[in-house]
Amino acid sequence: MFGFKEYPLSTRKPRQTRAKVTVDTIIEAGFISVALHGMSGTTTRHIADIAGVSVGSLYEYFKNKEEIYDAMAASFVQEILKMIKDLTPVIMDMELESVIEIIFYNFRDLLTRNNERYLICLRHANELRYDKYINQIERELMNIVMKYMMHNPKYLKVNNLAVTAYVSINSGIFNIARHLILPNPYISFDELVDGLKTMIMSYINAELKKAEQ
Repeated sequence: MFGFKEYPLSTRKPRQTRAKVTVDTIIEAGFISVALHGMSGTTTRHIADIAGVSVGSLYEYFKNKEEIYDAMAASFVQEILKMIKDLTPVIMDMELESVIEIIFYNFRDLLTRNNERYLICLRHANELRYDKYINQIERELMNIVMKYMMHNPKYLKVNNLAVTAYVSINSGIFNIARHLILPNPYISFDELVDGLKTMIMSYINAELKKAEQ
């Protein structure tokens, strides 16, 4: 299951364990159906068949496939936020280069697990309306970066620390996602991580050098 816990758009909030399992199963079936049939090709019948429920049972929880798509997007975002939360205590005493690597590789692992269901759906990000969650993801990533900087005071010398964190996050995470979506990327994932790490470290070291002058 995908650990989905919020059901803001469902027509009936599950109150029993069995109902919650059914909703989670429908959401997972949505990911599988999009992987098999695409966004436009997926129907509620496809999702119901994969979930092993009747279409009538599906409609007890979701009005249409668009509501299922919304629940899928929310589930995906919750997985990202959980990943960030789990990483926070792990990275505090690491060197910054290692922190950059572990965040990028964990993000890659999240996108490519479960037969790349999240990655496949990310190709339909506009249709799934992931854009409405970007600020929330950015905010949580900013929080983890700022906590790391506070735990490692030498980085507090950087001017415009929030700007530096924002640039580092957006130059990294979104390039990782774009690279993974491409069918035949020009460079390998490891090369991309090395390049991004070098770019981010050069930027931060230059800011530290300016602060010391």
